[in-house]
Amino acid sequence: MTENLITLKQWKRRALKAERQVEFLQGVRAIEAETEMSRCRELAALRVAAKEALDALHWAMDDQT
Repeated sequence: MTENLITLKQWKRRALKAERQVEFLQGVRAIEAETEMSRCRELAALRVAAKEALDALHWAMDDQT
């Protein structure tokens, strides 16, 4: 029956391993969040550029008539 019991040292090892896993996952999530924010900024810049190009086309077409 004592062979199924976990020692304090084993609990500490498990806790440290779990902490390392949490830190790793937090790092991965931080990278993912930064990538997502970067893509959102890029998309916003592209939308502004597209709107400006469209406005310029409309202005040019109105100027020709």
